[in-house]
Amino acid sequence: MSNLSKTSRDTLEANILKGKLAEEIAKQDYIDHGFKITETGIGSDFIAEKKLGNSIYQIYVDVKSGKAKLSKKQKETKHKLKKQNIPFDEYRITDEYLEFQIENNPKLKDYNNKLNFDLSQFTGIFVIHDPTCCPNCGLGAHGLDDILTNFGLRNMNDGSVRVQSWCRNCRNISRRGRK
Repeated sequence: MSNLSKTSRDTLEANILKGKLAEEIAKQDYIDHGFKITETGIGSDFIAEKKLGNSIYQIYVDVKSGKAKLSKKQKETKHKLKKQNIPFDEYRITDEYLEFQIENNPKLKDYNNKLNFDLSQFTGIFVIHDPTCCPNCGLGAHGLDDILTNFGLRNMNDGSVRVQSWCRNCRNISRRGRK
């Protein structure tokens, strides 16, 4: 790897970040739809499972960003699963969506001082959904300022950092109601 040019190294690092971020986005999408995620790493990125009636629906998922293609191993896995009637999803994330995520991750640190927002408690890959909307009251937020001011962030068990689903006001009302 030492013979890689700086440009190639930068491209490789950017592609790794895009891949990790795309995978986090895909996992969250499946989780939001009631699936449980199990890492595989060989031939696919993960398996998503969901109980449907008395059976468990299972789908193998490989996440691709931009114009990335399936590897030889992934194509073999897809073919074997198809023969066994096991679903395989090639989950695609557009470059435009990833660019928004990557562009705004470094900007989060700049908001630390501007909004008096302590980012030191958050570690991992930041996944910012823009725009976002509170499922409780319907408040919407567009842009990083609005999202951080009205919603905030949370650490997830998978090592990612996401936007709070409920707005700050609804979370505060909910907490007051429990006391």
